[in-house]
Amino acid sequence: MARMKTGIVKPAHIRHHRLRWVLSLSTGSLIALLSYWYCFLRPTVESDDAYVTGNIIPIQALTPGIVTQVFVDDTLRVHPGQPLVEEDRHLSYATLLQSESGLAAVVRSTSALFHQATSEQAELSRLQTQRLKLSDDLGRYREAVGAGAVSAQLVSDTEKEIETLDKSIDKATAQWHKANALVAGTSVRNNPLVSQARGRYIAAYIDYQRGHILSPIDGYISNRQVQAGESLKTGQKLMSIVPLDHLWVTANIKETRIQGVRAGEPVRIDTHSYSSDFTYHGTVLGLDPSGGSIFSLFPPNNATGNYIHIVERIPVRISLDPSELARHPLRPGMSVTVSIDTHEQGKFRDLDSRLVVQDPSYETRLFDNELSLAQTSADKIIAENL
Repeated sequence: MARMKTGIVKPAHIRHHRLRWVLSLSTGSLIALLSYWYCFLRPTVESDDAYVTGNIIPIQALTPGIVTQVFVDDTLRVHPGQPLVEEDRHLSYATLLQSESGLAAVVRSTSALFHQATSEQAELSRLQTQRLKLSDDLGRYREAVGAGAVSAQLVSDTEKEIETLDKSIDKATAQWHKANALVAGTSVRNNPLVSQARGRYIAAYIDYQRGHILSPIDGYISNRQVQAGESLKTGQKLMSIVPLDHLWVTANIKETRIQGVRAGEPVRIDTHSYSSDFTYHGTVLGLDPSGGSIFSLFPPNNATGNYIHIVERIPVRISLDPSELARHPLRPGMSVTVSIDTHEQGKFRDLDSRLVVQDPSYETRLFDNELSLAQTSADKIIAENL
């Protein structure tokens, strides 16, 4: 009986062992297939290595000086042309006065050059007329000397006067050329000497005006570093202005998944701020032409052969809907999660960027009238000293 019982249990045990082996193999295959599908075949590309970014405009000192007043602070909203910082402008004002007097002096001295050229030309004409008269007299004297009407001495004296006059004419001609060289082909207003002094005045005028630092665009103050009483140098950073109405997302996509990403594909964007309460919608604007490590301090050098292979990430720029941003504001630097829908990638075969640079944060009109105001002031000084 024991033998018969042992013989019955043994086949069941074998079948159970085989079933577990088949089940394990099927589960492993399924996991492998699902992993392959998740990594390479699924119609969406997801990444949590993404963040909100935008244009951050640095405000810098345009001229050296001492800060007398700071009008803004972090988190305040500013508008184009709004005062930000006031510098002490005593030295720049003194320079402006010097350039103004210099321009006036050059205008007057240039006017004198024109008058001098006219005077030298008149003197040369007088000498040439005098020589013409002596030449006529000499001809008559030579005809009359044979008849004894005039003496030979008169003829000789007239010839010597003409020789002396010729030397005076040569000298007057040289002086006229010298004076004319400074004014020929110009007027007082466009003479090189006046234009040079005018340029110095315009530079001093603009330098003086730029001691009053204004906001170039609309946005919010961030990272203020300037303090009252601080001595500024040209180019020193004072603060930043961040426009919040034009932001985008930079998503770093693994190079193993980037092949399905194309400009124009729709994107779902989730943030930690609004959790599942709100989802942003955007589109892929373009793919960065290189990986982020290329621009690092130590870019990869695989030619050496002694490197560790790391899956790189490619930055992808994704738009944000302005209307959604208006209802649910974001800030640059905030982390987000993106999901790019690639199941219709046949529609988007091109890699060309769809970015259009038309936002107000890409330009400023703050300095449009700066030059014209300086030119008007310079022309007024020239007109008053003609």
